[in-house]
Amino acid sequence: MRRLCFALFLLVAGCGRTGERGPGEAVDAPEEGRVPVERVQTETPIGLYEAGSGAAASQLCIVEADSGELRFGLVVRTASGTCSGAGQVSRRSETLSLLMAGNSACPIQARAEGVHVSFPPTLPAGCSYYCAPGASLAGARLDKTGGTEADAMRARDLVGDALCEGLGGM
Repeated sequence: MRRLCFALFLLVAGCGRTGERGPGEAVDAPEEGRVPVERVQTETPIGLYEAGSGAAASQLCIVEADSGELRFGLVVRTASGTCSGAGQVSRRSETLSLLMAGNSACPIQARAEGVHVSFPPTLPAGCSYYCAPGASLAGARLDKTGGTEADAMRARDLVGDALCEGLGGM
């Protein structure tokens, strides 16, 4: 009986796939502990993007407002401090345009490739308004970890509240 159980264990363990990707499967391997994002979820910017983990995670959430516009909430945590803000977002090809809603102009032209969103290495001076002294949004890179509005609602602001809560009704 032990031999039979051991043989079944080996058979089941050997049923893994070789790493080839089929339609609807993960675009890139997720960071440890993250759920893979399906290819279909990269066709729209809506969802949750993250870097890091736990309380130190940087997060970008994107939802669709009642008006049809896309809105975002953003928290970027760095060793030098934190940046946060919210506003409108649009996507054209591989460019994700984020425009902060606030007292200082901060248009960001991020690069969106597959599940990766990368902020440019330099940003307009107005973007420093949204950051603690010494912190910056420049060069931030986040990976899409969920492609639905429900995923976007998992993002948390600096005090632990839902980062994109209320943005959909704007």
